[in-house]
Amino acid sequence: MDGTRATGGVRAKSGGPVRTTVACAALACLVLTGASCSPAQPSSGGSGAPERTGPPRVNDPLATGAKRAYPCASLTDAQAVAAGSPPGTEHRALHDANGAACLWEPEASAEGAKITVSWPSDTPGLDALYGLRDEQAYFEETVVQGYPAVFANQNDWRDRHCVLHVGVSDDAVFYTAADTFGEDGLPDPCDTARKAAESVVDNLRQN
Repeated sequence: MDGTRATGGVRAKSGGPVRTTVACAALACLVLTGASCSPAQPSSGGSGAPERTGPPRVNDPLATGAKRAYPCASLTDAQAVAAGSPPGTEHRALHDANGAACLWEPEASAEGAKITVSWPSDTPGLDALYGLRDEQAYFEETVVQGYPAVFANQNDWRDRHCVLHVGVSDDAVFYTAADTFGEDGLPDPCDTARKAAESVVDNLRQN
Protein backbone atom coordinates (compact mmCIF):
# COMPACT_ATOMS: atom_id res chain seq x y z
CA MET A 1 0.00 0.00 0.00
CA ASP A 2 1.05 3.56 -0.54
CA GLY A 3 -0.25 4.75 2.81
CA THR A 4 -3.41 6.39 1.37
CA ARG A 5 -6.50 5.35 3.37
CA ALA A 6 -9.34 4.14 1.16
CA THR A 7 -12.80 5.59 1.79
CA GLY A 8 -16.28 5.09 0.42
CA GLY A 9 -18.48 2.05 0.08
CA VAL A 10 -21.92 1.21 1.51
CA ARG A 11 -22.37 1.87 5.25
CA ALA A 12 -24.97 -0.19 7.14
CA LYS A 13 -27.41 1.45 9.52
CA SER A 14 -26.63 1.11 13.21
CA GLY A 15 -27.74 -2.28 14.52
CA GLY A 16 -28.68 -3.48 11.03
CA PRO A 17 -28.08 -6.98 9.63
CA VAL A 18 -24.82 -6.08 7.90
CA ARG A 19 -23.26 -4.89 11.16
CA THR A 20 -24.47 -8.02 12.97
CA THR A 21 -22.99 -10.29 10.32
CA VAL A 22 -19.59 -8.60 10.56
CA ALA A 23 -19.63 -8.86 14.34
CA CYS A 24 -20.43 -12.58 14.18
CA ALA A 25 -17.67 -13.21 11.69
CA ALA A 26 -15.19 -11.44 13.93
CA LEU A 27 -16.31 -13.50 16.92
CA ALA A 28 -15.96 -16.74 14.96
CA CYS A 29 -12.45 -15.76 13.96
CA LEU A 30 -11.55 -15.08 17.59
CA VAL A 31 -12.88 -18.46 18.71
CA LEU A 32 -11.17 -20.44 15.96
CA THR A 33 -7.75 -18.79 15.99
CA GLY A 34 -7.45 -17.24 19.40
CA ALA A 35 -6.73 -13.85 17.85
CA SER A 36 -8.77 -11.06 16.40
CA CYS A 37 -8.97 -10.75 12.64
CA SER A 38 -8.52 -7.55 10.69
CA PRO A 39 -10.62 -7.00 7.59
CA ALA A 40 -8.78 -7.22 4.31
CA GLN A 41 -7.37 -3.86 3.29
CA PRO A 42 -8.27 -2.55 -0.16
CA SER A 43 -5.56 -2.52 -2.77
CA SER A 44 -4.13 0.83 -3.72
CA GLY A 45 -4.49 -0.23 -7.34
CA GLY A 46 -0.89 0.79 -8.12
CA SER A 47 1.11 -1.29 -10.57
CA GLY A 48 4.46 0.51 -10.44
CA ALA A 49 7.70 -1.45 -10.70
CA PRO A 50 9.55 -2.20 -7.44
CA GLU A 51 12.27 0.20 -6.44
CA ARG A 52 15.63 -0.74 -7.99
CA THR A 53 18.29 -1.62 -5.42
CA GLY A 54 21.06 -2.81 -7.74
CA PRO A 55 22.82 -1.37 -10.77
CA PRO A 56 21.22 -1.13 -14.21
CA ARG A 57 21.91 -4.09 -16.46
CA VAL A 58 24.57 -3.71 -19.17
CA ASN A 59 23.03 -4.19 -22.61
CA ASP A 60 26.25 -4.06 -24.61
CA PRO A 61 28.97 -5.80 -22.55
CA LEU A 62 32.62 -5.24 -23.40
CA ALA A 63 35.43 -7.80 -23.35
CA THR A 64 37.86 -7.06 -20.53
CA GLY A 65 40.31 -9.98 -20.50
CA ALA A 66 43.15 -8.18 -22.26
CA LYS A 67 42.94 -5.11 -20.04
CA ARG A 68 42.81 -7.21 -16.89
CA ALA A 69 45.95 -9.03 -18.02
CA TYR A 70 47.68 -5.79 -19.07
CA PRO A 71 46.06 -2.98 -17.06
CA CYS A 72 48.37 -0.32 -18.47
CA ALA A 73 46.78 -0.94 -21.86
CA SER A 74 43.54 0.45 -20.43
CA LEU A 75 44.72 4.02 -20.97
CA THR A 76 47.44 5.55 -23.10
CA ASP A 77 49.90 8.08 -21.72
CA ALA A 78 48.42 10.71 -24.05
CA GLN A 79 44.92 10.00 -22.73
CA ALA A 80 46.16 10.32 -19.16
CA VAL A 81 47.61 13.73 -20.00
CA ALA A 82 44.35 14.75 -21.69
CA ALA A 83 42.47 13.74 -18.53
CA GLY A 84 44.67 15.84 -16.26
CA SER A 85 48.13 14.37 -15.77
CA PRO A 86 51.04 16.68 -16.70
CA PRO A 87 52.96 16.10 -19.95
CA GLY A 88 55.71 13.54 -19.62
CA THR A 89 53.88 11.45 -17.02
CA GLU A 90 54.83 7.80 -17.29
CA HIS A 91 52.93 4.76 -16.11
CA ARG A 92 53.75 1.68 -14.10
CA ALA A 93 51.80 -1.50 -13.45
CA LEU A 94 50.54 -2.44 -10.01
CA HIS A 95 49.68 -6.05 -9.21
CA ASP A 96 48.55 -7.13 -5.75
CA ALA A 97 45.84 -9.11 -3.98
CA ASN A 98 43.29 -6.39 -4.78
CA GLY A 99 43.60 -6.90 -8.54
CA ALA A 100 45.47 -5.47 -11.50
CA ALA A 101 46.03 -1.74 -11.86
CA CYS A 102 48.14 0.89 -13.59
CA LEU A 103 49.32 4.19 -12.17
CA TRP A 104 50.14 7.45 -13.97
CA GLU A 105 52.05 9.49 -11.39
CA PRO A 106 53.63 12.88 -12.11
CA GLU A 107 57.07 13.75 -10.83
CA ALA A 108 57.11 15.46 -7.48
CA SER A 109 57.81 18.84 -9.05
CA ALA A 110 55.10 18.54 -11.73
CA GLU A 111 51.60 19.93 -11.30
CA GLY A 112 48.80 17.66 -12.40
CA ALA A 113 46.68 14.70 -11.47
CA LYS A 114 47.80 11.24 -10.47
CA ILE A 115 45.52 8.71 -12.20
CA THR A 116 44.94 5.07 -11.37
CA VAL A 117 43.01 2.57 -13.49
CA SER A 118 42.18 -0.59 -11.59
CA TRP A 119 40.39 -3.86 -12.25
CA PRO A 120 39.50 -4.87 -8.67
CA SER A 121 39.04 -8.47 -7.62
CA ASP A 122 37.12 -7.70 -4.42
CA THR A 123 34.30 -5.87 -6.26
CA PRO A 124 34.38 -7.49 -9.71
CA GLY A 125 30.97 -6.13 -10.70
CA LEU A 126 28.76 -3.20 -9.80
CA ASP A 127 26.44 -5.59 -7.93
CA ALA A 128 29.19 -6.08 -5.34
CA LEU A 129 29.67 -2.33 -4.99
CA TYR A 130 25.93 -1.78 -4.52
CA GLY A 131 26.03 -4.41 -1.80
CA LEU A 132 28.56 -2.21 0.02
CA ARG A 133 26.60 0.97 -0.57
CA ASP A 134 26.01 1.69 3.12
CA GLU A 135 29.75 1.59 3.74
CA GLN A 136 30.51 4.40 1.29
CA ALA A 137 31.01 8.02 2.34
CA TYR A 138 29.49 9.04 -1.01
CA PHE A 139 27.59 7.09 -3.64
CA GLU A 140 26.47 8.96 -6.75
CA GLU A 141 25.11 7.09 -9.76
CA THR A 142 26.03 8.34 -13.22
CA VAL A 143 26.64 7.07 -16.77
CA VAL A 144 29.93 6.88 -18.69
CA GLN A 145 29.74 6.42 -22.45
CA GLY A 146 26.39 4.66 -22.02
CA TYR A 147 27.57 2.35 -19.21
CA PRO A 148 26.32 2.44 -15.61
CA ALA A 149 28.78 4.05 -13.24
CA VAL A 150 29.04 5.24 -9.65
CA PHE A 151 31.19 7.81 -7.91
CA ALA A 152 31.88 6.07 -4.59
CA ASN A 153 34.50 5.72 -1.90
CA GLN A 154 34.66 5.00 1.81
CA ASN A 155 36.26 8.39 2.45
CA ASP A 156 34.93 11.67 1.10
CA TRP A 157 38.01 13.55 -0.06
CA ARG A 158 36.56 14.69 -3.37
CA ASP A 159 38.34 18.03 -3.18
CA ARG A 160 41.56 16.12 -3.89
CA HIS A 161 40.70 12.44 -4.47
CA CYS A 162 37.79 10.97 -6.46
CA VAL A 163 36.92 7.43 -7.50
CA LEU A 164 34.61 6.43 -10.36
CA HIS A 165 33.47 2.81 -10.86
CA VAL A 166 32.19 1.78 -14.30
CA GLY A 167 30.35 -1.45 -15.12
CA VAL A 168 31.26 -2.61 -18.62
CA SER A 169 29.39 -5.90 -18.23
CA ASP A 170 27.13 -7.35 -15.56
CA ASP A 171 30.13 -8.99 -13.90
CA ALA A 172 33.05 -6.71 -14.79
CA VAL A 173 33.91 -3.28 -13.45
CA PHE A 174 36.92 -1.01 -13.50
CA TYR A 175 37.52 2.16 -11.58
CA THR A 176 39.50 5.29 -12.23
CA ALA A 177 40.87 7.25 -9.30
CA ALA A 178 42.30 10.75 -9.57
CA ASP A 179 44.43 12.52 -6.96
CA THR A 180 45.13 16.22 -7.24
CA PHE A 181 46.28 16.78 -3.64
CA GLY A 182 44.10 19.88 -3.31
CA GLU A 183 46.61 22.24 -4.86
CA ASP A 184 45.37 25.36 -6.63
CA GLY A 185 45.23 25.28 -10.40
CA LEU A 186 44.98 21.51 -10.69
CA PRO A 187 42.03 19.82 -12.45
CA ASP A 188 38.96 18.75 -10.54
CA PRO A 189 39.60 15.14 -9.42
CA CYS A 190 36.11 13.87 -10.27
CA ASP A 191 36.27 15.49 -13.70
CA THR A 192 39.68 13.88 -14.23
CA ALA A 193 38.36 10.48 -13.14
CA ARG A 194 35.45 10.79 -15.59
CA LYS A 195 37.67 11.78 -18.53
CA ALA A 196 40.00 8.88 -17.83
CA ALA A 197 37.07 6.47 -17.56
CA GLU A 198 35.64 7.66 -20.88
CA SER A 199 38.97 6.92 -22.55
CA VAL A 200 39.11 3.45 -20.99
CA VAL A 201 35.66 2.65 -22.40
CA ASP A 202 36.75 3.95 -25.84
CA ASN A 203 39.78 1.66 -25.72
CA LEU A 204 37.69 -1.34 -24.69
CA ARG A 205 35.33 -0.75 -27.60
CA GLN A 206 38.23 -0.85 -30.06
CA ASN A 207 39.29 -4.36 -29.00
